[in-house]
Amino acid sequence: MEEEKVSVSYDGEQVRLCEDGKYRWTYAMNMLTNPTIFFTVCKIFGILGLIGYVLLNFGLARDGKWDVILEDLKYWGIAVLVFLAIAGLSYLIVAKMYGWRYIISFTMDEDGILHEQIPAQAKISKKIGMAVGGAGALSGNIGRVGQGMMIASNTSRSSDFAKVRRVKAFPRRKTIKVDQPFSHNQVYTTAEDFDFVLNFIKSRCKKAR
Repeated sequence: MEEEKVSVSYDGEQVRLCEDGKYRWTYAMNMLTNPTIFFTVCKIFGILGLIGYVLLNFGLARDGKWDVILEDLKYWGIAVLVFLAIAGLSYLIVAKMYGWRYIISFTMDEDGILHEQIPAQAKISKKIGMAVGGAGALSGNIGRVGQGMMIASNTSRSSDFAKVRRVKAFPRRKTIKVDQPFSHNQVYTTAEDFDFVLNFIKSRCKKAR
């Protein structure tokens, strides 16, 4: 017989146990003092850039043309610095559009957690995504179209605790990363609620490390 799941009664600074047995809270992240989102964006596009570099130079490496690869590496280094400058400026523009705060609503129960942008900010994200995708389509840049689609659709994320493989805590940033195959989530709480939320997630992610 399957064990009945019962939520622990907890009412913290923001986290509240609702009548339906789900915990809910809303968190407003200061986008200037908490760099989590900026780091995440840089990491995603850094990985995409690395993959592109490897694919473009695979043939040269196979032919042993390491001098050409090293020469290209200098230009890729310059491109990375330019990207970081553009990413930083873009981040500030988006942060200003959000009112300098990234506001997320969380719903958590025994099975998983849902992370959703508040409707007003979700609309802004979709407009930004459509603008980026449209610019990419007009310029024939398929990669930019893909970026626009990702921005427009990435207004909510969910994690199934049974599928989570890694839980990583960043107390100073009040951030908990919850990763499962092909899905990465980030949970934000106040300092007062952080330990409760972290322990709740860890205790239910049986396959996580």
